[in-house]
Amino acid sequence: MKITVKIIVPLLILAGAFLLGKFLVSTKEEPKSQQPKPIVPVVDVITVSPADHTSSVISYGTVQSYFETTVIPQVTGKITKVSEQFKVGERVKKGELLATIDATDYQAALASQQANLALQQRALAEEKILAQQAAEDWVASGRKLTEASDFVLRKPQLSTAQANITSAEAAVDKAIIDIERTQLTAPYDAVVTARTASVGNLATPQVSLGTLIATEKAEIRLPLTAQQTARVVMPAQDQTSQQTISLTSPNNPGVKWSATLARAEPTVDPQNQVSYVIAEITNPYSGEKPLLVGTFVNAAIPALPITNAYEIPESALVNDSYVWLVNEEDKLLRASAARIHSHAGHVYVSISSEEITPPLRIISRPLSNFRAGVTVKPSKTPDQDEAEPKE
Repeated sequence: MKITVKIIVPLLILAGAFLLGKFLVSTKEEPKSQQPKPIVPVVDVITVSPADHTSSVISYGTVQSYFETTVIPQVTGKITKVSEQFKVGERVKKGELLATIDATDYQAALASQQANLALQQRALAEEKILAQQAAEDWVASGRKLTEASDFVLRKPQLSTAQANITSAEAAVDKAIIDIERTQLTAPYDAVVTARTASVGNLATPQVSLGTLIATEKAEIRLPLTAQQTARVVMPAQDQTSQQTISLTSPNNPGVKWSATLARAEPTVDPQNQVSYVIAEITNPYSGEKPLLVGTFVNAAIPALPITNAYEIPESALVNDSYVWLVNEEDKLLRASAARIHSHAGHVYVSISSEEITPPLRIISRPLSNFRAGVTVKPSKTPDQDEAEPKE
């Protein structure tokens, strides 16, 4: 009996559990199918209208010296004196003495040439007396003076004596100039960039004593593309007003210099097809922040205004050929765009779209998977947030 109970009770429990499970399964409700909500991308939108924009043409270049002179003596001699101002970094005035060469030999040469000139002047005076005497003797002999030859009247001798005078005077002038050349002076207001002259050294016309660069003005050679050239007003010879160019350098943040557009080169570089304009800086070494020769600078050149163009972020222009717009129904619309000019992270473009009229809502940062007709959600600008009433 006990064995039968032990077998029947577990079987009844299993049968009850099976029936209960079947009942629960039969009464379970079928799950309702749900459609996934469409994902609407949020995009940053800027609203722009076509307008006229004033933007400078940006170029770059290296400051070059307007005049650069290598100090080379024209006479040979021992250097007896070097000016205290003739040192690297010092500024010198036009005509200021830089170095002195021993002039003893040239003073002696001057005295010799002056003595030779005196001898030639005496010889000329003697020839004049002899010529006059020859003419008188010819007339005294009863012959006409017109019948006498030039040699009899000593005309060739007079010409030789006169030529000797001219040669002696030139030699004296040369000796005086050589003495003046022993005083080496600055040809213009300049700054010394190199000096090798020292007292006691031998100066020769083959050896440089230093280098000077002009401080009155400097130049910058600025390259321009064909599009930039079309927007820049080139200087003309009869132009009275000059365009002012703003210069900056990464070596001196926050410092600006002014230059003027002086002229344009008449050729185009065959390698990169750019043309060059020359800007001039007046007194580049004056002021608290001098603009040193050799400095790399960026130049902002005034240009003609850009008419009827859209100003958008550089990131909004895709592949330099189109932009994404948002129409009134918040759907994507692709429009062709042509770059006109770019500056400081912004680009000026012309947009052709017949499906939507200005002002245009342009996506500032489009995604690569955008498709025309897709619905998007424009992000609210701070102005829009302030305009909405708060609950």
